[in-house]
Amino acid sequence: MREFEKGSIISNIIYLAWPALLINILQNILSAFDMFLLGKIGVYALSAISIGGILLSFFWSAEGGLMTGVTTIVSKYAGEKKYNLLNTSIINMLITAFMLGVIYAVLMYAFLQPILKFFGAKGETLIKAESYFIIILPALINIAIFFIFFVVLRTLGYLRTPLFLMISGIFTNFILEPIFIFGLFGFPRLDIKGAALAYFLSYIIPNIIAIIIFLKGKGNIKINFKYMTFDFKEWLLFMKISLPAMAQGLLSNLATLVMLRIVSRFGDFFIAAYGIGGRLDVFVMMIGWAIGSSISIMVGHNIGARQIERVKQSAIVGIKMFSFVTFLSFILFFNFSYYLIRFFSSDLTVIKYGSLYLKIVSPFYLLLGIGIITSMAFNGAGKTKIAMIINAIAFFVFQIPAAIFLPYISFIGGKGIFIGISLAYAFQGIAGWIIFRKRKWMY
Repeated sequence: MREFEKGSIISNIIYLAWPALLINILQNILSAFDMFLLGKIGVYALSAISIGGILLSFFWSAEGGLMTGVTTIVSKYAGEKKYNLLNTSIINMLITAFMLGVIYAVLMYAFLQPILKFFGAKGETLIKAESYFIIILPALINIAIFFIFFVVLRTLGYLRTPLFLMISGIFTNFILEPIFIFGLFGFPRLDIKGAALAYFLSYIIPNIIAIIIFLKGKGNIKINFKYMTFDFKEWLLFMKISLPAMAQGLLSNLATLVMLRIVSRFGDFFIAAYGIGGRLDVFVMMIGWAIGSSISIMVGHNIGARQIERVKQSAIVGIKMFSFVTFLSFILFFNFSYYLIRFFSSDLTVIKYGSLYLKIVSPFYLLLGIGIITSMAFNGAGKTKIAMIINAIAFFVFQIPAAIFLPYISFIGGKGIFIGISLAYAFQGIAGWIIFRKRKWMY
């Protein structure tokens, strides 16, 4: 097991960050591949999978909150060398993840049609969305458990095994999806159900391998019968950290839905430009999430080891590393906005709005970067409420009100949407930095 309370901070961050970044990139490519294949079926399949993505985002917000709690607890106990408590906590985490998957699947199955209709599914889109979810729901129970195994191994510094398991699942999905969707090599043509079945099957074997690894033991972690107890006190601590982290994702999803509603009144060309700009933002954020998740692990390990100064230095180094990326992104996006948008669309109106988006938003990438890294540091220290409150204020005090009211000012117009996004990024960075400097979050 790698000890992140020792050695070069930069080396440790790179060691942890590059696998996370690689997986993020592969998953985004898989998502695009998924849309490409379903686009061949027709618009109803695309509509169904788009609505499915919205509904699944709520599950992933909850799962992401659990993963944050796992990172915090596991890294803290690893830093303190409390391995018996660590093994007991892993049992609590796996039970909680299993219950999350079951509860989400049961509730969605019970109210599937009304929920799909609420989000706009009707006719053929509704039929396809229902057939997709019937298969994808049990898959979520499996994936909920698998991601806990993944995070535990990564947090303890065992990167090869989780990286191999995750990549094998992704590439299996790449192979199976076109086979099941289009009925290749003698398999029946399943259309959109094939996408769900491919996802379901792709992570079964990786999860079984992960279970075997944890039963046999790896380093100081091992699941055996003497740890098969549910520790209510430890579970409460886990949920105290995880619930605000869940809220962070849910608030982000809710803000996204509200923003889509606001943007929709400006027409298709504006929506397209907004979507392209948002994808470019996510590309930058993806690097920050990889660095930030690494900072969370290092913060937890060093707090557990009582090396408070190293906690601060780890976050500072992470901010400097990501600031280099955000500064270069700003220079590129601001000066070459026309060509970047043109790569995605040749429509002059979309290019105009998209270029405006980048020129208004990209100067705030530096503050966005500070916000991401400090938020991840707070999460790693178990202070998930801080990041939750910052996000809530950023979205619902700055971004959404600005996006609603600024467009009514004649000389601002649609630019108010982009200004609202910039204000949210600015607040996240400034508030995160102020709280970070006070140091109370480390204790």
